[in-house]
Amino acid sequence: MSRILVAVAVVVALVGVGVAAAWEIPRAVRESNSAAAERALDERAVPVGGRTVTCAELFPEGCNYDLQFAFDRWGGQLDPFLASDLGPWGRGVAPAQATKLGLEACNTARIPGQTFLEYLDLAQAERPEASSAQLFPFWHEAQRVLCPAG
Repeated sequence: MSRILVAVAVVVALVGVGVAAAWEIPRAVRESNSAAAERALDERAVPVGGRTVTCAELFPEGCNYDLQFAFDRWGGQLDPFLASDLGPWGRGVAPAQATKLGLEACNTARIPGQTFLEYLDLAQAERPEASSAQLFPFWHEAQRVLCPAG
């Protein structure tokens, strides 16, 4: 009989923890998202192709938080990155698009456990016609020139 009471008490405790977690987790996620939205990033201007631009000027379609973060962090290396060997396909990509592909490579590489395969998924969402062989120079040169220290 005492084992049954202990088992019932354990089940009640687990259900209580589950209910509390189901209540608390969405609230914590909402607070986290609103805190991230409130974090302001600098509107840094960097030289790209002989002129000084901000993220919003380079990407008229808009800079989301991740793109703005990457631009502010690694934007100072954009000219050397764009002048690096991005391969035959990469030489035909517009500078703004090449910049975006490079910054996405840096953002992906800085996340532990993320590899070229995760970058490939992101890059091919932007440029579905690009093969992995065409996108690899962006990944490689970004880590070599644009964001070598992560």
